[in-house]
Amino acid sequence: MASNTTFNRETTGQEVADAYGNEIKDRTVVVTGPSPGGIGYETARAIATKSPKLLILAGRDMNKLEAAKADILKDTPSANLALVTLDLNSLASVRSGAKAIAEAAPKLDVLINNAAIMMCPYSTTEDGFETQFGTNYLAPWLLTNLLLPNLLATPSPRVVFVSSVGHRASDIRWDDLDFSGGKTYHNVLSYGQSKTASVLNAVALAEKYPKLTAISLHPGGIMTNLMRHLTEDDMKGMVSRFMNEDGTPKAGVFFKTIPQGASTTLVAAFDPALKEHSGAYLADCQIAQVKATTAESSLEEAQFVAPYAIDKSAADRLWGISEDMAGQKFSS
Repeated sequence: MASNTTFNRETTGQEVADAYGNEIKDRTVVVTGPSPGGIGYETARAIATKSPKLLILAGRDMNKLEAAKADILKDTPSANLALVTLDLNSLASVRSGAKAIAEAAPKLDVLINNAAIMMCPYSTTEDGFETQFGTNYLAPWLLTNLLLPNLLATPSPRVVFVSSVGHRASDIRWDDLDFSGGKTYHNVLSYGQSKTASVLNAVALAEKYPKLTAISLHPGGIMTNLMRHLTEDDMKGMVSRFMNEDGTPKAGVFFKTIPQGASTTLVAAFDPALKEHSGAYLADCQIAQVKATTAESSLEEAQFVAPYAIDKSAADRLWGISEDMAGQKFSS
């Protein structure tokens, strides 16, 4: 279990950083997708308050990275920050970004794969992969593997994958990862598949690299710019499903603030007790219970992880597929 059993869905990221300050101090940490207004930014901001040796912010838009850096330095002027351009829509950009990170951090303690997209219309990445799968899973898989030498050069390396309760919407579509080239595309199922893959990523790394602690997580239901791709019909569906007519959340549904949304990521990254639970999936700052999905799987089941998402044989199978897609083999 996690070391602090009192942490819950209302815990803030800063509270977690305060509790694990000694685990953050003098560490080198990478956070992807730290744009202002999102949980990646709040994760990075909280980390910066605890004197990491180096905090690397990696994202596709240098203007947003500069804005995040400026805001963090207002809060913590002494923070040592570096910026790296990294576009998860392009494996070439992932490779160049990984090279820049590796040069800045020959020894990397923590990699937080936070960047993602959500429920976008059908499209493909620069490399021809369905965009949600390519961006939310394959690119972080490649980035992590390229940085493994730097991670394994440290005493207690850790990798975090920000997944989602959305994984409960879909297992891996083994025979049709790209929805028949978009012909059968469904934005929710695509998102679910990509987030299931993120959980399996942690499971595979835990099996292949015993020295490494790999954790995935659901950050919570949070209103952020991640929802920018949702259509009007998507939003109406979400409102009717999760909200009462008076605008309050339905029973079992809890929407977090952005500071609350960063807390589980920080537990995953720095709780020392999780070294004994590599491959675990967290929700509300604790290790999630396993429960099969139902037809109504949604925020009401946010504290559970689907059995197919932590299946070791599935994780190994997906690893092999990923090597073929990326055109590069990685072995432990």
